[in-house]
Amino acid sequence: MSAAVKKLKHFETPKAAGVYYRLVCLTGKNKGLAYYIVGNRVVLGRSEKADVRVHDIKSSREHAEIVKVGKDYMITDLGSQNGVVVNDLKIKQHSLNDDDKVIIGTTVYKFGSVEVKDQEKPQEKEPVASSESFDEELPPQKSKLTPILAVVAILAIALLFLDDSPAPKVEKSRSKANYQVNEVSDPFISSLKQKRSEDKKNKEKLNIYFQKGLREFREGNYFRAISEFEHALSWSPNDGLAQFYLRKTKEALDGSIEEMFIKAKRDEESLKYHNAAISYCGILRLLYRYPEDERYINAKESISKVEEKLGMEDGQISCAEEVSQ
Repeated sequence: MSAAVKKLKHFETPKAAGVYYRLVCLTGKNKGLAYYIVGNRVVLGRSEKADVRVHDIKSSREHAEIVKVGKDYMITDLGSQNGVVVNDLKIKQHSLNDDDKVIIGTTVYKFGSVEVKDQEKPQEKEPVASSESFDEELPPQKSKLTPILAVVAILAIALLFLDDSPAPKVEKSRSKANYQVNEVSDPFISSLKQKRSEDKKNKEKLNIYFQKGLREFREGNYFRAISEFEHALSWSPNDGLAQFYLRKTKEALDGSIEEMFIKAKRDEESLKYHNAAISYCGILRLLYRYPEDERYINAKESISKVEEKLGMEDGQISCAEEVSQ
């Protein structure tokens, strides 16, 4: 069984107390099964290695993923052929809420949270029983308390009749007036209002940079996307969504550079030196702001070797000149 989910019947719950999030299968071969999310990433798909296996001919092998982002769960389409539908809308990415219906092909899942309460209550019976037996052994204590309670009751009644002055009303109105003055002049309340205003401004700035970063990420402009996401985090350092996309963008950038290196090496082995040079130039353009990066250095050295194999002078390939400017 996958370490990312715990599979139970829909009417079963985990034994330990706490709040759990789960997917309940409503249709298909696994109807009635509940997948409790215990990992940070859950993959849904037709593959046997998927955490939630979807027995549906319209499901891709790795169809979608659910990732925990802060306290939320984000579902993302992993480039599937038939897409992912949430609540009758086709999505690329969606923050899941209670009772959301996730549809893959003709298979429907319901997302939601379940609170499991601690059921180990019978242990409380022992102290109750011991206290009862303790009272039976010492009945005289009850009679000793009776005179004390009577004296307290008499004093309370006397106090009610002794004070007929309207002082409480004056005190009440006085305290109310003081509170109204303090509410306006209290520096703590003023600073609190100012902080709320600043938080609202920070969230607006965060959203602006985050949307710019998301647009650059989708267009494949990874360095611009990284810059925008870092700007967003400067306004709200603990924003889980911005942190998630910053990490994802860096992973995509690393993947693109690795693919370029693989293609360049393959072209060199096939004696396609011009094509190899184009790939190495692409790496230099991606990393031109980071000349100290080891991959930048490797690409530059590889271009020099290609120039030598082509009988060209050092620095004759134009991309090296363009990047260095």
